[in-house]
Amino acid sequence: MKQDFSITRKFWNGVKIEIRFERYAIQFDDGQWKSIVEIESMDGKSLPFSNKTFKKIIIEADKVDGFDNVAEFAFDYLNSNKQSGFFKAPKFPNPSQLALF
Repeated sequence: MKQDFSITRKFWNGVKIEIRFERYAIQFDDGQWKSIVEIESMDGKSLPFSNKTFKKIIIEADKVDGFDNVAEFAFDYLNSNKQSGFFKAPKFPNPSQLALF
């Protein structure tokens, strides 16, 4: 049986993280539910894909259920996103952009 709520503390790449999962977090008008997975750095280190210590993921519960547990889902999420940089504003002036004035 899958859990409706869990809190897990683990180490990932030297960062102590807390993973919180709530299966029935958001219900839409059509009766569909979305789950929330929250990943938080407990030692103040920023997560690898942003400069923040907290990440909230709104997702369908069956995608989390595809893993053995919520921690494995979180580790897979962190590993797949650690290489991608977070949003960065474009550097100006952009030589390929025409001047407006």
